[in-house]
Amino acid sequence: MLDSITKEKPNLFDFTDYVDFLNSYVNAYGKYSHGPYNLKNWAQRLGYRSPSSLAMVLNKTRLPTTKMIVSFAEDFNFTQGERKYFEILVEIEKRKGNGKDIMPLMEEATRISGKNEYQKISYEQFALVSDWYCYAVKALISRKDFIYDLDWMHRALRRKVTPAQIKSAIYNLKSVGLIEDDPERGLREATKRTHTGNGIPSAAIKNHHRGMLFQASQAIDEQDVNNRMFQGLTLNISKQEQLDEAMKDIANFVQDFNSKYRNDFEGDAVYQLNVQFFELSKEVEVDG
Repeated sequence: MLDSITKEKPNLFDFTDYVDFLNSYVNAYGKYSHGPYNLKNWAQRLGYRSPSSLAMVLNKTRLPTTKMIVSFAEDFNFTQGERKYFEILVEIEKRKGNGKDIMPLMEEATRISGKNEYQKISYEQFALVSDWYCYAVKALISRKDFIYDLDWMHRALRRKVTPAQIKSAIYNLKSVGLIEDDPERGLREATKRTHTGNGIPSAAIKNHHRGMLFQASQAIDEQDVNNRMFQGLTLNISKQEQLDEAMKDIANFVQDFNSKYRNDFEGDAVYQLNVQFFELSKEVEVDG
């Protein structure tokens, strides 16, 4: 199907998200009713009566089934390597939703594609950037009005981070590979994607979350209710039957929220989303 459309079809190996790859065809060839990647036409070609299942995959509200992956492979005339790469990208998304380690799959994807898109942050590296303000500085660098000036950054971060801390954060973020020099903006987020895997020390993770939670507690008093949202829910669940799925739903929500609202280089405000789900009660033995 693709050979009749264009000789410069998108290269699957240029993508690290299978949904971005699929949508590249919708954006290029699905704008008109007669287009081969118009959702209705594409769904019919794949053997679906309705485009709803395909639309949910493209919106990341569901993962493609094995049958759908086979249909994609045939429709795109995937080579064996391309099909394997596509399957790995889907499996990565699935494992991310389940909170499982994705680094082995990311490394396999890199091997197949021949592109080093991912950079794993080691135990020692994350410890360098575990302070809450390091990631605030990283996000601030992608704001559309960013100015590489320590005083401006100090004021932009509500004067909660000293210029000395910002300078240290920039040095550490560079050393880890999360940001890099840019000839126009001064700094920019690194082009390589990074992932911590499951080997990050608990002490560093606790330090990061404590810092963010402290900032959240201050925002209750300091920020107008129109600029923030705090909600809580206290409920009973079946720990044995529902806990794993509840955590999976939270992970999926965070991932979908990030995909929908992240707006690098066009956004004008750095926000922080924290989700806490923890046990308030414990089992108590009844005295005989």
